[in-house]
Amino acid sequence: MFKRMLALLLIMVLTAPVQAEKKKIHLLQDVAVVAAVTCAYVLVLDDTRQRIFREASIRKVWENFKDPIHSAIEGGKMDHNSFWINYVGHPVSFACLGLYLKERGYSNGGALLFSQMLNIVWEYAIEGSLWKPSGKDLITDLCGSLAAIYVLAPLSDRGEKRIAAGDRRWGNYVLYFLNPFKKINRLLFGRHQRSVGWYIQPIRGGFISGLYWQG
Repeated sequence: MFKRMLALLLIMVLTAPVQAEKKKIHLLQDVAVVAAVTCAYVLVLDDTRQRIFREASIRKVWENFKDPIHSAIEGGKMDHNSFWINYVGHPVSFACLGLYLKERGYSNGGALLFSQMLNIVWEYAIEGSLWKPSGKDLITDLCGSLAAIYVLAPLSDRGEKRIAAGDRRWGNYVLYFLNPFKKINRLLFGRHQRSVGWYIQPIRGGFISGLYWQG
């Protein structure tokens, strides 16, 4: 009996990371959504749109990637955008991306990787087809993503759990709405989410365990 209990405890410890339900990742769908939003943003920026159609050059993109660090340093020196663009607009936009990805079920590392891939594509390829990537933007975009993924999203989850447990104080709603994509994503994609996890079920003379899925 003791050996069985020890084995059960060991399995529970080893499987703890996968016991919690996880949302299924829809990578291609999210890439399509982010690409569409990026294209729409480029089209809205009248000056950038016109310059891309007139001046975009693959050669500039190649030069940016040949020496990415030097290009970012030089581009940062030439970046004279306003405080509101560089230090508010950029980090807020990437914070929104991080929150969107977290609510879509990405891990912290997955959300950070996704957001920084877009950061690089935007600076080195999209805007990089016109000029050198801005080191300022690369850093502020990264900071926005980090703040969203490691601070805002966990606080929002904490508020959601407290509300679900019956604690409906206004402070918990403030925490909850730190991630507005909890509501926005449900409007866009619905509430139904597939999930996967691990179950352990006692039976007479022992126990059984395995993966389960729903949705």
